[in-house]
Amino acid sequence: MKRRDINFSDTLDDCCSSVGCNNPIKRSVSRKKADAISSLNVEGTGKKVSLCQDCYRIFKKSTKKDRDMESFGR
Repeated sequence: MKRRDINFSDTLDDCCSSVGCNNPIKRSVSRKKADAISSLNVEGTGKKVSLCQDCYRIFKKSTKKDRDMESFGR
């Protein structure tokens, strides 16, 4: 059985989409949510943004209040 190599990034190099960050990718998130955070300057085009562990931590801390409000609605 053949195995596929899954590439989470839009580009050939596997580094973070944040400007000035060259760390390896750990997670990918929605561009719409990532653009809403002013501390993350993401580059490129596409529906998803690839983030390293440090940038994902910034993203997670910035969206904590939004995620809590969404969980109250359930």
